[in-house]
Amino acid sequence: MKITSGGFEAVYHGRVLAYGMNPIEIVLSEENDPLTFVFCIEYESERDDFMTDIRLVRYNEVRIACVNFPRGKPIGNQDMIQLGVLNNRKLSLRYEVTINYDTTSWALAFTFFAGEGVGQA
Repeated sequence: MKITSGGFEAVYHGRVLAYGMNPIEIVLSEENDPLTFVFCIEYESERDDFMTDIRLVRYNEVRIACVNFPRGKPIGNQDMIQLGVLNNRKLSLRYEVTINYDTTSWALAFTFFAGEGVGQA
């Protein structure tokens, strides 16, 4: 099966229901150098808006915090998030988070896309 959208190939995709409000860890295992993405839900009482905080934790681990996301409706990114390179192809991400109204659980829908190839340096 091959899935494409906008010239990008969907290489990993899925929907995960979190265990409670715990983070969701996705490991893209590509031989001996896996990439790890940790999605989590955070609240900051001093903020009155919502945002996504993306941080490189280690050279192969990215933390994606969904801060003050509203409850009950799916919220995600509109533009592709460029993550780097995987198997000599540009890696991008689209995701959507839904937090239950009672904040006892949440769900993540995600698609990792591979773009055009990257030349050898």
